[in-house]
Amino acid sequence: MKYIKQLVLVFLSFFFTSCSNSKTKEKAETLVQNEARLKQELGFIQQKITDNLYVLKSNNYNTNVGVFIGNKEILLIDPMTGSNNHHTLLEKIRELSNKPIKYVINTHHHEDHSGANSFFAELGATIISQENIKYTSAKYDVIFKDNYTLNLENEKIELYHITSHTFDDVLIYFTENNTIFMGDTYMTNFFPHYYYGGGGKGHIEFISKALSLGNKNTTIVAGHGKLSSDKAELNTYKKNSIKWIERIKELSLIGKSANEITQDIEIKELALTFSGNNNVHPQTIEKTISVDYNSIIPLPEDVLKSYEGMYQYKNEKIDELIFQDKKLILRRKGTYIFELSALSNTKFHIRGQVPYRYITFSNGGKELTYFNGKENQIAKRK
Repeated sequence: MKYIKQLVLVFLSFFFTSCSNSKTKEKAETLVQNEARLKQELGFIQQKITDNLYVLKSNNYNTNVGVFIGNKEILLIDPMTGSNNHHTLLEKIRELSNKPIKYVINTHHHEDHSGANSFFAELGATIISQENIKYTSAKYDVIFKDNYTLNLENEKIELYHITSHTFDDVLIYFTENNTIFMGDTYMTNFFPHYYYGGGGKGHIEFISKALSLGNKNTTIVAGHGKLSSDKAELNTYKKNSIKWIERIKELSLIGKSANEITQDIEIKELALTFSGNNNVHPQTIEKTISVDYNSIIPLPEDVLKSYEGMYQYKNEKIDELIFQDKKLILRRKGTYIFELSALSNTKFHIRGQVPYRYITFSNGGKELTYFNGKENQIAKRK
């Protein structure tokens, strides 16, 4: 009996030791896997522009992030590398410097550029943006209208606003480091993208401003794609953008549909220069037509100004109509800002929106109906 008990004890000891070893092995394998996954998540490519200016990009996210290391502080441009990846970006920045992150500048409000604003604000950073960011959901602290200069001890940073890709686009020029950040007004892997703001005119104006700054050796940083370019590449992009805009206009005016335009040989050739392939989605063409070539009629300023005011919907949300820079603008704080194009004295297209969206005024301008592509929403002037 005693012998049997000893055998049982030996067996149980062996069994639990084996289980423990197995669990330890599994735990070790899990730790290795997690470490490998973490290293993959922390994967970045970077380019050193100068001794104190870098461009970073996450392997899993395509936004180009600027990191400027001043004498006392760090300034970031568009620090967004994925909604769950802020800490890994911070860790990467800390590999470059442990100085406090004092400023964040957004080239525009889109979340793939501004999504980490709140994260860095909680660490003490001041967010600098163009004033129209008030009509988006992005976090901001300091706003400016047309121009802004930030003087640091070893750098002067000039900010310029031109409506192009969005209503709050910012061109960022590092004068000492001779580098320009352009946001999505310039992408080396996609078509010209100016539907939410200034249309083709604003697009070319923004690029021309960038080409007017610095010198032939100025480094150009796009919003997406290559980490850096030069002025020769940007000038080629400008020329191709003009060809793109004019060709779509030409084909649209003779009645070609968006689908037909995507099959045009010249459009396909230009697409190849922009994105690396010649496939063009019809909606890309539709948006271009919507923002630039929708049939509009000129209206006297007094007619446009007569629609200015605050309009309240049944859900108590409020839209504001203002006449600014000879344009009628529809905007709502924290939500959106659009330009309206007149189709008649009372009906206006919301520029750049596909499916097409409209504002129609009635009752002498005391009421508007907003067709959002799906349904009508009625608001009354306050």
